[in-house]
Amino acid sequence: MPTPTPSSDDLQPSDKRSRLRTDTLASSVLILLIATVVQRSVGFGRGVFFCRWLSPETLGQWEMAYSFLLLAAPLAVLGVPGSFGRYLEHYRQRGYLHTFLLRTSVWTALFSSAAVAMVVSNAPLFSRLLFGSEESTNLLRGIAFCLAAVIVHHTLSSLLTALRLFRVVSVMNFLQSLLFACVALGLLLVDASVSSIVTGYGIACLCASLGAMAWVWPGLREVERPVDHLPQSQFWPRLLRFAFFVWLSNLLTHLFAVVDRYMIIHYSGMNPVEALEQVGHYHSSRIVPLLLVSVADLLSGMILPHLSHDWETGRRKQVGKLLNLSIKLSAIAMLAFGFGVLLFAPLLFNVVFAGKYADGLGVLPWTLAGCIWYGIYLVSCNYLWCAERTRLATLPLGLGLLLNVGLNLLLLPVWGLLGAVIATATSTLLCLVVLLFLSSQHGMELGRGTWILIAAPVTLTFGTTMAGIVLAALLLATLGTTLILTNAERDQLQGLLAQILGKLKPLRLRKSSATGTV
Repeated sequence: MPTPTPSSDDLQPSDKRSRLRTDTLASSVLILLIATVVQRSVGFGRGVFFCRWLSPETLGQWEMAYSFLLLAAPLAVLGVPGSFGRYLEHYRQRGYLHTFLLRTSVWTALFSSAAVAMVVSNAPLFSRLLFGSEESTNLLRGIAFCLAAVIVHHTLSSLLTALRLFRVVSVMNFLQSLLFACVALGLLLVDASVSSIVTGYGIACLCASLGAMAWVWPGLREVERPVDHLPQSQFWPRLLRFAFFVWLSNLLTHLFAVVDRYMIIHYSGMNPVEALEQVGHYHSSRIVPLLLVSVADLLSGMILPHLSHDWETGRRKQVGKLLNLSIKLSAIAMLAFGFGVLLFAPLLFNVVFAGKYADGLGVLPWTLAGCIWYGIYLVSCNYLWCAERTRLATLPLGLGLLLNVGLNLLLLPVWGLLGAVIATATSTLLCLVVLLFLSSQHGMELGRGTWILIAAPVTLTFGTTMAGIVLAALLLATLGTTLILTNAERDQLQGLLAQILGKLKPLRLRKSSATGTV
């Protein structure tokens, strides 16, 4: 395949005048931290109002609708936007970025339109699948059009993340979260139904996406056309092989993430109303733990382009080292967060949620453990993605999905909601262990510290005392010994912190100048 020389306008990181100027890893981490705190605070406040204003049944309906949107959006476009993080840099360095963007955009538009049409034409079928009856057929038509907005938002987010424009992604996601809260809560004051929430979510996704596109479009127009034509036969086979396994991975991932709710709806032995109420209780237990999954998902998407860049330049050992450090730091931070959630859980459920979700409080420890393992799993996937072993990445999900269904069939009729949550947490741990084992077989070095941190979240299910003791021991071991972090990882972490502090220094200087201090 011919390899044109990239032009100076072709999105080089050093081009500070371009709107598509990429962010460094240190800048990305800083942007992620700031955006996460603000955005997730808005999301948490929105979730609190949903729990206070809605009945468990209505909250369960929203949980099922939202789960469907997250499942259908990546599946509808057959995984092609999911390949942006891996292949956009590949084609950019070879001068074919314009070709890559044009072809993948046309693909996404065609398949998303077909998906929306399919949901609209089969609304009764999807209503039975999601809610256990055909009474919500009209709601499904609204969900179908919301799906189109969600696909646009996810695709644009994947594109901007692959371009390493994390500042734009952060603003877009913040605006989406803020608009969702404002529009949905405003509509709920008029009509406290799930259709108000779905409408608010669709409007927020569409408006945030249009704003981001308005900002980035002038930069995209600057991308030069390639000097020669890239044959379709040399473009699609490699991309679609990767995209297919991304699609399969997304299918298994989202099925794995929602199968417990579907099992409650269809296999718990409850009538549709009771089942939706249990899903509502489950939703209440996931509001805070899902913050961990959201942060892990952002971190995973943020570091993939950097890891891909290192992989493409031949620094493959560096990829394993950086990812291993990311896993350890993520596990420690999420375990500490989980311990804090357990401490304040009675206040949250009894006061903030007005005591409406006692069953949600009962399953919270297992929900936390499962979300921590799932967050670590999301970060860990990047190694096999960089190594183009996406085929192997589907194996852990397949095994976990089978175990999840099997355990739900055994535990759900006996323990109800608690059985479903235990089944999900246990199968998530299996997914993570298998994934790391496969990564180690392809060059990623894993030490004892990684395995210790992976086992630690189970202590959350034994109560706050046990969890606090284990957390304190792990923090002491991390700071004072090499049991958790090696000396090389400490040096790597210090270097990253130094870069972040370097980014903060100009901000402090500008603030001092503005206030007249020295």
